[in-house]
Amino acid sequence: MGSEQYDDERPVHKVNLKRYWIAKVPVTNAQYHIFVEARQHEPPAHWENGKVLRGLESHPVVKVTWHDARAYCRWLSEVTGKSISLPSEAEWEKAARGAMDKREYPWEYTWKEGYCNSSELGVESTTPVGIFPEGASLYECLDTVGNVWEWTRSIEQDYPYQVDDGRENLEAGNEVARVLRGGAFDLDRYLARCAFRNWYYPYYRLGDWGFRVVVSPRA
Repeated sequence: MGSEQYDDERPVHKVNLKRYWIAKVPVTNAQYHIFVEARQHEPPAHWENGKVLRGLESHPVVKVTWHDARAYCRWLSEVTGKSISLPSEAEWEKAARGAMDKREYPWEYTWKEGYCNSSELGVESTTPVGIFPEGASLYECLDTVGNVWEWTRSIEQDYPYQVDDGRENLEAGNEVARVLRGGAFDLDRYLARCAFRNWYYPYYRLGDWGFRVVVSPRA
């Protein structure tokens, strides 16, 4: 985990994780709309009359807070009977990067044009999830870099990452920043990297922030 690129990515270190499953792509507008309707949850502000904008159903949902993302996970856990949450920062990085090397991008060590939706692509907006198969990670996850930043459940703290050092405290409050990963459509390849770390406060929402979910085996 980590890299030598920036101070907050240092040091490179090994992390052992329990088994988990992670969604292949970020949560879409269509999926989030089912939750909004079922729970009468506040929809993203840019939707029209609480409905997904036409043509964006398969795009990742954006303008959701960390709290919104967690509420979706709680609802989906109840509906499916599975233990569903946001990924930890470590779970996210492993899914994007693999476990055996220090690759910069999900596909390999060097940048490849057209492998993800970053600013180099020139779209300047989200794209439907999963349309860049060449950009798949070793675990076949898609859109782990570019398209949208993805909320994790982890608090922003220095490395080395340790699961029991308080950074996975879900009740830490609104003034504690949470980590986002993956870059987005409006950012360049230097930020759309497996190890790059971003963070913000959990009550904020922006037009390039989304999320994906993980499933953990029940004890």
